[in-house]
Amino acid sequence: MKTYYDMKRVWTLVGVVFVMAAMVGGLTGCSLCGVDGDEEGVFIKKPYIFGKGGVDPQALVEGSEWKVFSTDFVTYKNVPVKYTETFDDVFCDDNTPLDLSAHLTLRIQRGKSPILHMNYGPDWYSNNIKENFREIVRNFISTYDMYTLVSNREVYDSVKVDITEKLHEYIVRLDGDKEFPVDIVNVVVDKAKPNSEVMAELNKTATMAQQKQTQLKQQEMEEQRRITENKRALADKEYQRQMGLSPEQFIALRALELENLKVEMVRDKPNVNVDVLLGNHSNSFWDIKKK
Repeated sequence: MKTYYDMKRVWTLVGVVFVMAAMVGGLTGCSLCGVDGDEEGVFIKKPYIFGKGGVDPQALVEGSEWKVFSTDFVTYKNVPVKYTETFDDVFCDDNTPLDLSAHLTLRIQRGKSPILHMNYGPDWYSNNIKENFREIVRNFISTYDMYTLVSNREVYDSVKVDITEKLHEYIVRLDGDKEFPVDIVNVVVDKAKPNSEVMAELNKTATMAQQKQTQLKQQEMEEQRRITENKRALADKEYQRQMGLSPEQFIALRALELENLKVEMVRDKPNVNVDVLLGNHSNSFWDIKKK
């Protein structure tokens, strides 16, 4: 019996020592917590023995404050923070895979980081916003064809408004369940671009189209030249008929006109000679001047 009471006293003493050690540790194991100008802090109390635990509803919005070793301290940005989501091979209306990025800027309402932490935890964006935001972006991109998304920048103004509206509706639903003290600051969707495989195919198509256009232009020039030559031939024939010239006489006249053209080309050009065919003989002329 005595042994039982002796053991009881021993365990009681051990318990008292443990409690005292915890109290001393709590008093001596303190640390100073502070926040920067763009932050606010949340205290999460986890008492080992005495007191009530949980999230302190009062945020540390400036300066610093002491905490005991059993209390956690988490900081949140109280300024707008941009979250970027990258989309690879998201399909548009004509089933063309496109690459793009979307940016969502959010801001925690000042002084309400404890509420956000208590209701949604430190990973509130990843767990509650990220996938919904990505789904909204994909849904709106799927309503436009590739050429509109690639070439028409104005369409993104409409996309921005639509995405912001849908995301706001979603946040209102979250807030109706448990307070969600986060505001939407901005939404930006970068211009989409085809992935490398689609781009290579587009470049190939563009090259073929350019080659075809060049061919058509050459054919058009050839046809125009043929029409011009036919008109010239008809005009020559009409001139020959009106002048009453034989074919030999007409050819000689044309030859004379060509020789005259040579002379006109070098007239007033010093140190230039030209051979002119007169009759059956070639004659050289130097420094031809206008008279």
